[in-house]
Amino acid sequence: MKSRQLPRRILQYIIGIVCMAVGLVLLKRTVWGVSPITAVPDAVANITPLTLGNATILLHAICVVLQIMVQKRVTLKSLLTMCVGVPFGYLVDLFMYFWHPQLPLWGKIVSLVCGIAIQGFGVALISGCDMMLPAPDELNNVISRVTGKPLSKIKMIADAVYVATALVINLFTWLFARDLLVLSIGISSVASILLTGRFIGLTFKLFPKVRMEPFFSAGKEASAK
Repeated sequence: MKSRQLPRRILQYIIGIVCMAVGLVLLKRTVWGVSPITAVPDAVANITPLTLGNATILLHAICVVLQIMVQKRVTLKSLLTMCVGVPFGYLVDLFMYFWHPQLPLWGKIVSLVCGIAIQGFGVALISGCDMMLPAPDELNNVISRVTGKPLSKIKMIADAVYVATALVINLFTWLFARDLLVLSIGISSVASILLTGRFIGLTFKLFPKVRMEPFFSAGKEASAK
């Protein structure tokens, strides 16, 4: 069954990655902040020559290293998560290059809602495949599996760490280079925290067939928790 579903998994996975990149860029273009998981790359990109996509790839690489450290071994799944980060980062930069409008207030609101909805749809597609999660999400699964703590709690702590780190970077930017200050946390960040999970649940409810049988046994264990 897994082998017969493989072409569909791959197609669904690619669509999910594209949707996540589009949603990220739509949130970024509101200038009201980004999702917690993107806040650190955004804060870094604002004060370095790195693009948002390149900073995102760097975050994914760090998360892969942390996965290996937490598990105390190198696994194929951990390495494959890096294969998600690279094309995802390039897609983000591609969409950032082509989508940079000056939006009125109503346009920013539409961009915010659409960004969260599309990101949630993309996350649901990727989760439903049960293949390789983006490295930050897989790191949460690994920590949950190793520590025995609920995944929801690990996710909440991880988001808090991303937000705090981004705010610290924003603070130092304000202190030493105020002309470069662009807050990475704002209305879009809060809305993303509150609504992304709802759009993921709505996607699973409206399109139940996006859920497939587990592809990795480790992913099944993490989901169970």
